[in-house]
Amino acid sequence: MTSGRAAGSDAEYPSVAISHGDYAAEIALFGGAVKALTYRGAPLVEGYEGKPPLMAGVVLAPWPNRTEDGWFEWQGSAHQLDITEPEHNNAIHGFAVDWWRMKERTENRVVLTFDIEPRHGWPWAIQLEVTYCLDEHGLYHQLTARTAEPGEVPFAYGLHLYLSPQGAGVGEAVLSVGVGKRHLLDGRNLPTGQTEPVCIVNQPIAEVDWDDCFQGEGPLTAIYTAGGKGVRLEMGEGLNWVQMFTPADFPRVDGPGKALAVEPMSAPPNALHSGEDLVRLSAQNPQTFTLRLAAENTK
Repeated sequence: MTSGRAAGSDAEYPSVAISHGDYAAEIALFGGAVKALTYRGAPLVEGYEGKPPLMAGVVLAPWPNRTEDGWFEWQGSAHQLDITEPEHNNAIHGFAVDWWRMKERTENRVVLTFDIEPRHGWPWAIQLEVTYCLDEHGLYHQLTARTAEPGEVPFAYGLHLYLSPQGAGVGEAVLSVGVGKRHLLDGRNLPTGQTEPVCIVNQPIAEVDWDDCFQGEGPLTAIYTAGGKGVRLEMGEGLNWVQMFTPADFPRVDGPGKALAVEPMSAPPNALHSGEDLVRLSAQNPQTFTLRLAAENTK
């Protein structure tokens, strides 16, 4: 299995191993992340050691991606988040890239929880619960968000996956994903309001340089393969947005190289600022999002 090198050690950043039949996975307590997923020993995601590099596999909540200037307005009140992407003056990827707690564990299933507490620029408490379960159909992921706040709370979700075509190199890999629009981004990786039609079918990843936002009608499926073998990502209801990112420097044991992040999201970049596709979370209206990762073998 291909594994990455990152800050810290596996002892400092522990994970939980689960397995079922041909599948095995490691779920990290830091970030609630998919740290590793294999099918008959072949990787379906980019693995790593220690702290997740480049946000690999982590849960993104209560917003994914970026918030312009860290500022947003909700029900008539303005809020200023801490700036966590200072080079672009944005707040990025929420608060859940931190330590989660293990609630339940069996041989093929683990449940983790994380509490988002009120803090500077964010006055609401949210409780997150993520379930990872392996069966003969692959890895099932379910994220549920709840709040006991008296009013409505803005919420959006994402998962920062780096896919692997069963260990083949990026130079051999192609991607198909059922999106129909690319939302053009500015130099701060924020939407400009302009879109263009796209059709991504058997797209060689070696030929693209992405940190781009795409939208589809859903339910969306991404298939990433090399020579007919790879991984299938099936996104559940409400996950109609995908950020795709192709960094040139994902850390691996044989040196850094190009990788493909496919990030399912419930809302686009800058959703807290624009309001587009934000969920109105309340005590009477918890929200659940699901997806599945499985081996894809067409040859």
